Amino acid sequence: MSNKVFVGIITLLIVGFVGFLAFGNKQPDKPRLGVDQADEGRQHVAPGQKQTYKAKIPTSGPHANPAPWGVSEQELPDESVIHNMEHGGVIISYRPDLDPATVEKLKSLFAKPYAVSSFMPNKAIVMPRANQQKLIVLASWNRILEIDSFSQQTLIDYYLGNVSKSPEPAAS
Repeated sequence: MSNKVFVGIITLLIVGFVGFLAFGNKQPDKPRLGVDQADEGRQHVAPGQKQTYKAKIPTSGPHANPAPWGVSEQELPDESVIHNMEHGGVIISYRPDLDPATVEKLKSLFAKPYAVSSFMPNKAIVMPRANQQKLIVLASWNRILEIDSFSQQTLIDYYLGNVSKSPEPAAS
């Protein structure tokens, strides 16, 4: 066998192997949970400046400073949490009449100490929200999922499918 044939076979094997690694082993993306919402823009406004949104639970629109990540015992203003969504975050809100045991499950799933050691979300806010129809609402940039019961797997799947799907995903 000549050197040219040998080099050609080796080159073909290398190209095939690299092609398999790049394209053949790729898993299809899971469909994202939630429903698309209309984009209301992303204008920054002065803190404390109250905004009016078309959606009852807005997932975009004019916003001020972001809120701290983690658990809030009180409802945070839309003008703040929209900024968190612009940074790729997921907002988990619950109606104040949700039973305390389920509220604790939500908190421990999305904030330290984490209930699931393999799931440690760093861009999440858990908070009560008085004016929502469903017991639990998950919101991210231009996307929302409303549910009536706690499903750990649904909550994790929504978070993983929607975190950092936003205009400024690298922002903290």
